[in-house]
Amino acid sequence: MAKIKLLLGAGVPYAATTPLWYTLALDNKYCHTGHRKEPQWLDIIQKQEEQKYISPEKYEKGYRFIDRSRRFPDTPSVYYRSRHKKPWWIMRTAFSREEEDYFFTLPTSIDKYIEYYKQHWEWIKGEYQSVADFSNSTCRLKKQFMLDIREKLLEVFDVKVIMIFRDPIQRLWSMAKCDYKNLKSFEKTWTYHRGRVTPIGWSNYSKMYTNHSEVWGKENVLPLIMEKVWKDPSELSDFLGYKIEKMHENVYYPERGTKAPKLRFLPDQWSAETADIDYPKLRKEFDWLYVDFEKTFGYLPEEWSP
Repeated sequence: MAKIKLLLGAGVPYAATTPLWYTLALDNKYCHTGHRKEPQWLDIIQKQEEQKYISPEKYEKGYRFIDRSRRFPDTPSVYYRSRHKKPWWIMRTAFSREEEDYFFTLPTSIDKYIEYYKQHWEWIKGEYQSVADFSNSTCRLKKQFMLDIREKLLEVFDVKVIMIFRDPIQRLWSMAKCDYKNLKSFEKTWTYHRGRVTPIGWSNYSKMYTNHSEVWGKENVLPLIMEKVWKDPSELSDFLGYKIEKMHENVYYPERGTKAPKLRFLPDQWSAETADIDYPKLRKEFDWLYVDFEKTFGYLPEEWSP
């Protein structure tokens, strides 16, 4: 029996992961993520194994599909929706309410994860090519954890991983600006982050890619450059073995500074104002990110030139 295709959209945040998801799930109907774009299940399983506390109340509120998917009633139909012309709040899915309670209640496990996507595939397989998990936290999973779950996943799934990278400074700025909207300059934002859990870890592309490629194999991990794939999606098409006809609208491409448009369904991108960045100065401070990238991949994207 052929294995089910499982696409892991492994980040990184503020590098156009949502437009990439819309591209694959909505515009080209390649994959479907089920109830949520980002269920964060693998990250939660990892935290459970590390015996880190996860609030059941926070999990119910933040991770259950029904609260998040109803935040924007006119969200594109890439979540489960009724297949008929009924009001948006009438859901029709592959899961009963009891099954949803089972899957979306703590504790979770890799067995639940596998079971969910197997059942989801039976619902979508005539219309899509793959199930998918677009949780950004997947990009920072620990290597040993991925090795621990690898065998179980590969028994059922043909696992492919996509990682999308954007100019590190532009990405850092968007993330920090979105998290701390009252801070008006990159320097102030970065000062605020020093000594805390900072967004810089999300820009260490080399480490994240190396971990995933050593677990899943380089042939199964695609590092996309955001500034390139929106020009030409042929690399993405070749990796998936599926023609990508259209790339979804993207606030970050091309970079438009304070004139970035407020595109519908992309409110998390609206803070992409980069005009007040002293790019040459910051490029010197964070040059090691670019050096590491070049060492790992053997080149530096020309779009990231200082």
